[in-house]
Amino acid sequence: MQLSALALVTSLQCAAEYAEDLTSLSLDELMEIDIGLSARLGDSVRESPAAVYILTRESISRSGANNIPELLRLVPGVEVTRFGKGKWGIGIRGFNGGIFTNRLLILVDGRSVFSPAKVGMFWDTLDTLISDIERIEVVRGPGTALWGSNAFNGVINIVTREAADTTGGIVEIGAGDEEKWFAGVRYGGEFGSDGHWRGYVKSFERDDASRPDGSENHDGWTGSQAGLRFDFGSVDRGAVSIQISAYEGEEGEELDLPDLSSPTLGGRFRTTLTYSGANLLADWRRQVSPRSHYSVRFSADHSEREDLLFDLTIDSYDLDFKHDYRPSAQHRLIWGLGYRYTTDNLQDQHIRFDPVRRHYDVGSGFFQYEHTLSDALRLVAGAKLEYNEFTGREWQPNIRAIWQLDEYSSVWAAVSRAHRTPSRTEHDAIIDFDYVNPAVQLQIRGDDGFESERLQAHELGWRRQFTSSLNVDLALFYNEYDGLRTLEPGAVEPTPNPPPMFTVPVIASNGADARSWGGELLVTNIFSPSWRGEFQYSQVQIAVNPRNSGDPNVENAEGESPLHRANLRSHWDLPGELGVSAMLRYVDRVERQNIDEYTELDLVIDKQINPHLKLSLTGRNLLDKAHEEYVDRVVGTPRAEVERGVNLRMSFEF
Repeated sequence: MQLSALALVTSLQCAAEYAEDLTSLSLDELMEIDIGLSARLGDSVRESPAAVYILTRESISRSGANNIPELLRLVPGVEVTRFGKGKWGIGIRGFNGGIFTNRLLILVDGRSVFSPAKVGMFWDTLDTLISDIERIEVVRGPGTALWGSNAFNGVINIVTREAADTTGGIVEIGAGDEEKWFAGVRYGGEFGSDGHWRGYVKSFERDDASRPDGSENHDGWTGSQAGLRFDFGSVDRGAVSIQISAYEGEEGEELDLPDLSSPTLGGRFRTTLTYSGANLLADWRRQVSPRSHYSVRFSADHSEREDLLFDLTIDSYDLDFKHDYRPSAQHRLIWGLGYRYTTDNLQDQHIRFDPVRRHYDVGSGFFQYEHTLSDALRLVAGAKLEYNEFTGREWQPNIRAIWQLDEYSSVWAAVSRAHRTPSRTEHDAIIDFDYVNPAVQLQIRGDDGFESERLQAHELGWRRQFTSSLNVDLALFYNEYDGLRTLEPGAVEPTPNPPPMFTVPVIASNGADARSWGGELLVTNIFSPSWRGEFQYSQVQIAVNPRNSGDPNVENAEGESPLHRANLRSHWDLPGELGVSAMLRYVDRVERQNIDEYTELDLVIDKQINPHLKLSLTGRNLLDKAHEEYVDRVVGTPRAEVERGVNLRMSFEF
């Protein structure tokens, strides 16, 4: 499951072969590094026909982040909002989605962690040892032609380091006011003539978030995770990677839910949310000739979750095959097949499901053809045909082109068709939502007739390297959405077992269209060998057409994302093995949620005491005591703030 744009990913990976530290390379060297034959796709950075950003290991190491959502704040065009200690909303180019990230495809080493039964992505279950992440690849814009449905507004792939790069051991411990404590241990070594392995375990405890009135949000969070990785073989004979991991955690949860016994017909319910899971990933790759490369990936995932909304158990199995073939220097064909089987058990909580148990299959095939017409022009066309249990066949094509204007600048354009397939909730759920009065209650229902949301995306990009130290990357987009989800009222029905006496069904429908437009600007500058800076700016505007929808909230998407966002990042290498990293970020007002604009500063100071010991001091949100970022009104979370926090970390390698 690949995209030509992700050539940038492997460009930066190959850069490490030429330099021990990426910061020692100029921008010109980074842009011109060729991709090795064993890499996924063979382009240089300048030749990527899509809006791509790679968060490198160097940036990850210097971020001071303790979780993956905080790392994604460093990526241009990615909107990260936090509204509880373990609750994030993450979106690309609008339509954040709150707790349910259902318009992005999230991958870990190519393994999909998206599930229709989960209604998207629970970010509190996605974790790993941060020092084991090699890079994070982000594609802004549809990737469905090769990844399939739900790579709707973008794709995020978290790539971990190979076992050969993590031999020896490391111990990380830290503590702070918000991050009460955290610890991780990893050790790796060799086995056999060409094999390497590593294992790790990590745990943490995080304090309650606060509310605007100063009270605690009662959502303190603890979690643990452990994993093993084995890599052996070589790509010419067959390279194998096997990964196993397991996790568990619990956190406090409070939600405002309907309550007939309350005078206001609503109540605040509190519980301890629990989750656990385990997964397996096996990957085989072989290069049979300089022109032909095969790969096969199998993954299995088991997850359990119990909270006020869900009591779910999900098992899924994925099998993917890909062949990359180059008949000549001008032609290239990438094609593949995939199959996914999922079974779930969703017991009654606040959200009930009919049927409670269900299994569903997804079968798919894709192709991508690249044609180099000249030294200056390359065309890329592809499509994915997918069959799923909810909507049947989905055909998702795209076409891309890139023009090399001169040695240092290029222009690219793309047109894509993307679908977001329905979730179990949109098809099978029953939610007792709210009371009109003690006798009448609204009830949200899924509908077997709910169809995929559809997107026609138009993108245009320009890159220019002005000097050996200054690079500019601009991406513009215009998106047309069709059949967005709305909730349409139905006829009043008597209740078989009152109270209440009557229910008003509110049915999931494809009742709205929308347009969005905007872009992202990235300016990177190397001021000196010891000082680098990056400026990011993004703008998103959304206009919703409700058609004849009766959903009073249908136009909320127009004001659910900030119009302007900007980041200014900088890193200094100072004498005495001292490093300073800073990020100043601005987020515009969120009108529909009545959240004010804010500007915050994150600061990391690290000191290499000796070759084995490193200390770092991290400060988050230093300009205000606390600020709001998002309110998820769909699931009734209380308004929560993101607080200022400071923590100290020690890393010891052996």
